Amino acid sequence: MERDKTDLSIIVVSFNTKYFLEKCLGSISRQRVNGDLEVIVVDNGSQDNSCEMIKNKFSKVKLIENKENFGFGKANNQGAKIARGDYLFFLNPDTLIKDNIFPKIIEVFKNDPQVGIVSPLLVLENGEIQPWAYGQEENLPQLIKRKIKKDLNKTIDWVSGAAFVTRADIFRKIGGFDENFFAYFEDRDLCLRIRKIGYKIVVLPEIKVIHFGGKSLISDKKRKKLYYQSQNYFWRKHYGFLESILMRFFRLPYVIKSKL
Repeated sequence: MERDKTDLSIIVVSFNTKYFLEKCLGSISRQRVNGDLEVIVVDNGSQDNSCEMIKNKFSKVKLIENKENFGFGKANNQGAKIARGDYLFFLNPDTLIKDNIFPKIIEVFKNDPQVGIVSPLLVLENGEIQPWAYGQEENLPQLIKRKIKKDLNKTIDWVSGAAFVTRADIFRKIGGFDENFFAYFEDRDLCLRIRKIGYKIVVLPEIKVIHFGGKSLISDKKRKKLYYQSQNYFWRKHYGFLESILMRFFRLPYVIKSKL
């Protein structure tokens, strides 16, 4: 039996982010969309009563309660499997939506069938643009120089997984997020695979989402370890064994510095 359709499904993956999650869901509930809107929260085994808060304060939210932390990609895939929307909005719990951005995002998709992903401009709490939230795909020389252009007037190759919308049919066509990424680079991987089948990645600078950033309870040491593990896998997957080894060699000074 085919699921009932809606326009937009917002999928939020949470792990011990009750304080920010409550604010995020509250900001969503104050907005309106031309059509139906559903919100799905996938909880990755939180121990801070996040699920109880959702049940008590946001009864319309669809909640998936995992017994353990499955990681960002796998949890988002869980949410996407039950989503009814034509468009899937993957949103971090440590974000705030101040304005009604949903109609504008859907309009972009409807006006251009070659758009595969739309991202709002991520800004910090002080209003500054969040660094490393979008860019061009880096090659080895760029990685060595640590320079990636961030000109919004040029083609965007990837956007941060903190807040972006994609077409549900495209997402399912490419198999969703690669669950081999526990955290980090799953957004870059998804963007690359969507571009490979001929779709564009778009950032809308006039539409902003506040992103507090890194509010799940993971230590900096573990965060860095996960980042480097995911980067290793991403480079092996898309650039091959030899170039991934070269990347790790030139990255070594930054790894050593991070451990000091």
